[in-house]
Amino acid sequence: MNQEIYGRLYDVVKDNMEAAGEEFSYGKETFLCDAGAHPQEIDVSRYLGLPNPAFMQAVHVAALKRLPEERIVTFWEQRYGESREQFQEEVLRSIAGSSVVAINHVRLLNNPYFKQKKGIRYYGMGLLYGLTDKSCLREFGKKLPMPLQKIIRKVFL
Repeated sequence: MNQEIYGRLYDVVKDNMEAAGEEFSYGKETFLCDAGAHPQEIDVSRYLGLPNPAFMQAVHVAALKRLPEERIVTFWEQRYGESREQFQEEVLRSIAGSSVVAINHVRLLNNPYFKQKKGIRYYGMGLLYGLTDKSCLREFGKKLPMPLQKIIRKVFL
């Protein structure tokens, strides 16, 4: 029932965008797979029936909360001809190894291809990824006293 409602909402928005001369960047499958889902839990079984291009886009949006960049689409386009199972496993392994997935503690549930690593060690790795994010370090550095900032600039820059 919910998927039907989300599907109708998608159709209305897409029609309105087309009437305005715009293109809706999400595929309907991508939108429906992610609609109503928990932001940190991806039920992979919901995506397994999708064709390779829709699968890549839908999993990317679910895990990273954005559409794939053009270079990523170009990379995966070369592999659309692979068998569905092989392609899906490669995409899921790529997503599972992403620093964004580690930082946000995103879990791949009901994954038939492999078990996602978990535990305190991998939770800590996600925290470490978050700490080494350059923008966060830059903001932290700006809060330090000016003499300490100068020392850090001499050492690292």
